[in-house]
Amino acid sequence: MFCGYLMAHLGAEVIAIEPPGGNSARRLAPFDKSGESLWWQAYARGKEVRELDLATEPGQESFRALAADADFVIDSFSNAQRERLGLTYETLAKINPSLISVSISPFGSSGPKAGWPATDLTVWASSGAHVLVGDTDRAPVRPSVPQAWLHAGADAAGAALIALQERHKSGLGQHVDVSAQQSSAQAALAAMLGKPNNSAHTTSRIAGGLNLVGLPLRLTWPCKDGYIAITLLFGPGFEEPNRNLIRWLVETGHCKPEFVDREWLIPELVADPEPYFELCRNIEAFSLERKQADLFEEGLARGIYIAPARTVEGLFDEKHFHERGYWHSIDIDKKKVRVPGAFAKLSESPLKLPGSVGLTNMRTQTGNTDQPNAEDSNLPLAELKVLDFTWVMAGPLFTRVLADYGATVVKVESNTRPDSARAAPHFRDDEQTLDHSMVFASFNSGKLGVTIDPRNPVGREVILDLVRWADVVTETFSPKAMAAWGLDYETLKKVNPKLIMLSSCLMGQTGPRAQVPGYGNMAAAITGFYDLTGWRDRSPAGPYLAYTDGVAPRFMLASLLGALEHRRKTGKGQHIDVSQAEAAIQLLAPAILDFELNGHVWQRDGNRDLQLCPHGVFPTRGEDCWIAIACQSDEAWSTLAKMAGLPEDETLSTAAGRKTKEDELESKLTAWTREQDGAELEAALIGAGIAAHVVQNSDECWADPQLAHREHFIPVKHTSLGEVIVEGSRFKLSRTPARTKRAHPKLGEHNGEVLFNILGYDADKVADVLASLAME
Repeated sequence: MFCGYLMAHLGAEVIAIEPPGGNSARRLAPFDKSGESLWWQAYARGKEVRELDLATEPGQESFRALAADADFVIDSFSNAQRERLGLTYETLAKINPSLISVSISPFGSSGPKAGWPATDLTVWASSGAHVLVGDTDRAPVRPSVPQAWLHAGADAAGAALIALQERHKSGLGQHVDVSAQQSSAQAALAAMLGKPNNSAHTTSRIAGGLNLVGLPLRLTWPCKDGYIAITLLFGPGFEEPNRNLIRWLVETGHCKPEFVDREWLIPELVADPEPYFELCRNIEAFSLERKQADLFEEGLARGIYIAPARTVEGLFDEKHFHERGYWHSIDIDKKKVRVPGAFAKLSESPLKLPGSVGLTNMRTQTGNTDQPNAEDSNLPLAELKVLDFTWVMAGPLFTRVLADYGATVVKVESNTRPDSARAAPHFRDDEQTLDHSMVFASFNSGKLGVTIDPRNPVGREVILDLVRWADVVTETFSPKAMAAWGLDYETLKKVNPKLIMLSSCLMGQTGPRAQVPGYGNMAAAITGFYDLTGWRDRSPAGPYLAYTDGVAPRFMLASLLGALEHRRKTGKGQHIDVSQAEAAIQLLAPAILDFELNGHVWQRDGNRDLQLCPHGVFPTRGEDCWIAIACQSDEAWSTLAKMAGLPEDETLSTAAGRKTKEDELESKLTAWTREQDGAELEAALIGAGIAAHVVQNSDECWADPQLAHREHFIPVKHTSLGEVIVEGSRFKLSRTPARTKRAHPKLGEHNGEVLFNILGYDADKVADVLASLAME
């Protein structure tokens, strides 16, 4: 449903097929006053809805007639359902060889877990993202607005459009296979790569922060009227914001002056954390005396990485979204309500807001049905040339997908300012060098690396030559950076009129918060994700680290591929403005509608669900070992009760009845699961048809047979490190699967290759350029 919703934004005519009695999404809480599901209201918008009984031959005939003229078919069937209904890709491809068939499932279409019963909770538990969030003395927690299927749906939209790029060359469609487990794993931001790369450290959870190499790093503090997020991390990119914060504390008498110039080094703090703990106590005493808005406004003016942990209601108090025209007004039940607007701003081909769908003809000549090999030249994006200024997480995750599907991506760093992600744990063999970060390794595999300082006149000329070469320029700096270097879109399009430039930052390129610096944890706080993750009786717990850095890349990909379609038809380039915050708000649309229509502010509620019960994470035998269990039906509950040895109770026969005794049920289940081995209990529950999954950490993800089957972890060869394990593509294309050709680049590793082979400089010019760049 979310995949089709995003396609509608891009101008596709989307027909939603419902079975008799309506789509199951219509029965998902919360509901409006007329009883309509707000999930349906949020993500069925912009589509034509048709009812077809696919269990009957007339219904299947009608569907096949639609598929014969379609560009895409999106489904969430199991393999067995697809076979039974005669709607496999092989069947549909005989009707329409150019059809792109997109299948979204919990664990993918094949593998040992392909047929497992699953819910959002159990998929999240399997992904590695769940274990990273929550209080150390309680179970890990998920965001209380379910996220797993939305991650998968957003991936599916991008994957479908990648397949479309390939179809323009071959005329053929193919099958796109999306695993919600792999998609959700992006929210772990490479934290699961520790075990595969021989790191002894495990990232573990603390509420409102993370436990990194043994140091509990705090990111959230209480204030007078809520909570405030401060990015108090350590490393070159954080030194000045941290000093600005400490100076403010000193001015107000909350901190000793010697902390201002202290070198806050992770190894020293791990050995003696008391100065860090003292600083945290100072910040809390300071923040408790002030209101959220005052801390935010003055903190921004002082250059501090700071953001309010807003509620869903508080989103509408943020003037920035209003001034950017983000909110979209629609009519529901004769009432005007606000919903998330465009997920990106495209200068030449603005997105079509749902409710105003326009048909875009994406058809191409149908080719033969031969199956070409997935050589590099046949990859969907093989001709795409990308000049990449993105850094840290969100942007590199996006451009990594481009590289995986054939694009030539030239990543620009500077000798004096390498990508900060090079300092991000975990590290290969726990060696902290510029090349050992597994975050940097995974997000930048497949790219060419150059070191060019745009402030250097010679470097600037090289960059302009690369702009002439490129189809796409990507950057994730604050809006003033590219303009200050004379590399803004208005300047670059004079050099290359067909250029597509994608700019992404926390809050977008315009508006009163456009210059807000910082990271995705701040966007997650501003948009409401912090407040929606955790326990009602505790402070916000997350989500993990820079959550929107894992969300926004999908919207970058979809908007870029939409712009490529526009350029294919018109020859025109354009500028794309992706706000991480505005993209992420799309994943909260049901909660926003709940407030707009019902006046209800959705709050964090541990691992509980609005309807299903039991629905939680329970301890199993061992240290910090947990299992997610979700009774997806009354029958599943009856089976679970027998397995747990609970007495029969007619009042618990319905989910509504069980919800009235949720505390009691969770207590009894906890006593039972605590004595069980997690893997054995998981197997028993799955065998009984109950959705369940152990909450996987790095070790368990690395050993997961389903992730192994999906080639989620892949080896790549690094110039100096040898074999490195990184994460693979989160979706599979049947004819042209991803190919990760090389490991992450060493700093400036490909300077010569780019100057000689891409720009065609002669030896003398290359020598002059390299000599100049070496003087940075």
